[in-house]
Amino acid sequence: MNRFTLFVWMAGLFWVSCAQESPKEAAAQAEEAALWAQYSALGWKDHGCELMTDAEVEAFFDFDGKATTLNARTLPKQAFCLRTWNKPDWKERETNNEKEGMPWLNPQNRLVVQLFDYDSEVHAQQQIGNLRRDRRNTYEEDVTGIGDEALWSTNTVTLLVRKGRFVLNICLEVHDVPHENLQEAKGLAQLALPKI
Repeated sequence: MNRFTLFVWMAGLFWVSCAQESPKEAAAQAEEAALWAQYSALGWKDHGCELMTDAEVEAFFDFDGKATTLNARTLPKQAFCLRTWNKPDWKERETNNEKEGMPWLNPQNRLVVQLFDYDSEVHAQQQIGNLRRDRRNTYEEDVTGIGDEALWSTNTVTLLVRKGRFVLNICLEVHDVPHENLQEAKGLAQLALPKI
């Protein structure tokens, strides 16, 4: 009988101790959920290079990042990523750029990816509409078949793609003729849009 009483007493003590930790665990879980919500709301802005990874860029353009000196730079809290890598003929381009009278040719490819998050889809539509209306000399071409709507600028080699309340900005310089960058910019946007 003493063993049974001792067993019941120990079981009760165990149950009370478990019940006391339950609120602690709940508080810890609530704190973790709040931190995750804060990260989800703001932290994504520190990960601009995850919209398009180095491996995806290397596969898309079919080059080896180590051989071509692929670099990636971000800006804090901006959802921004700048990537540069050498063109295959970069040495010849640099040599020719030093000669007088020769047209300057960029020895590096450049890719800038930036994501803008507006308050609402209506606000994002208004921003694209304002660019279409007020800066038509810059964003001269509507692009179809990607996102909710898209604009291209040959002057700045920039593609803007709206998806809901987000606007994806892709600035790409891989070809010497600016408009030839549009097709690759569209392909890169198709890689990034599912991650938004």
